Amino acid sequence: MSALAWLFVLASLVALDGRAIPVMLPAIASTFGVLPGEAGWSVTSYTLAYGGLQLAYGPLSDRYGRLTVVRATTLLFVVGVILSSVATTLTEFVLARLLTGAFAAAMIPTAFAYMGDTVPYERRQTVIGQFGATIAASQVLSLTVAGIVTYAITWRAMFVAIAVLAFVPVFLIRQQATAAPRLAGEALPYWRIAVRPAARRVYAAVFAEGVFALGGTTYLAVIAKARYGLNDLEVGLLLGIYGLGAGVASLSLRRLAPTLGERWLARAGGIVQLVAWILVPVAALRGVSPVVFAALGLGYVWLHSTLQTRATELVPEARGKAIALFALALFMGGAAGTAIFGRVVDRDLHTALGVICGVGLAAVGYYVGRRA
Repeated sequence: MSALAWLFVLASLVALDGRAIPVMLPAIASTFGVLPGEAGWSVTSYTLAYGGLQLAYGPLSDRYGRLTVVRATTLLFVVGVILSSVATTLTEFVLARLLTGAFAAAMIPTAFAYMGDTVPYERRQTVIGQFGATIAASQVLSLTVAGIVTYAITWRAMFVAIAVLAFVPVFLIRQQATAAPRLAGEALPYWRIAVRPAARRVYAAVFAEGVFALGGTTYLAVIAKARYGLNDLEVGLLLGIYGLGAGVASLSLRRLAPTLGERWLARAGGIVQLVAWILVPVAALRGVSPVVFAALGLGYVWLHSTLQTRATELVPEARGKAIALFALALFMGGAAGTAIFGRVVDRDLHTALGVICGVGLAAVGYYVGRRA
């Protein structure tokens, strides 16, 4: 298998770990005897570490090579996942997720930097779409399997399985890991990248997207259980449909990206998410909620892939750092949204959450669509 294929595998395992949490959140809260919003701090700690460590991995991957950095951090990621599976208190679990996020941070952004290094720009959004489809497929698997495992065994078993699976690609990718050549932009400081007008626009947009998309989806399982009366298994299947919608959207990019162009694709993603988020709290009929959840995944990929593609070309000579700042902005937004919306969910203000997230994402899509 090629190096990019192994990066697809590792990124999928990181997605399995990160995206299974929303399904398991009600069960995790029950295990530790806390409210879902309190258990949501495990997501906040993960996303803070995930985003913050981008600033370390960007220059490291620029200097030492994408694959070398990924291999080392994957081993430490496994340690964090194992600790997550054996935590006995909420505090231990939050700290374990903090550690996991710190090392998971290297995988997906480094894969995007690798694509920026090796794939021409005119083909890049299509390849990013294929990468997104792979991650979406893993999300479908994680969301569905997490619901089944939580319902039939325990949420802890999900983490054990992920830790075991992550060992295989680490050792298979070993022989391909080589140091990267020094780039002219290696000494370029982060602030010099961040103050560029194009970079400011992209980073501001992805931060806002993180607040509304990542922050909101953290509590989809909580809303589904409260509004639809579903058990953990049914919630897992429903959230799997979100991943299925994301996968369909990723595969559609091969045709839609060149046909619609980046601007209209971003706008369409924002509009679809607006409609879907407003319907989430009221889609109690089981024949409607799967369509709504699929639309959420569809709209997210259309908008986010546009931002991802632009981020890969912001600073070609320091691509690792540029992608690191992009991921930092996304996950800082996600951490803020998770913390803020936890209070909203604990007060059962589900309709308000849907309106806030929908309007926010439509605004992001409109803004991105106005900018080249």
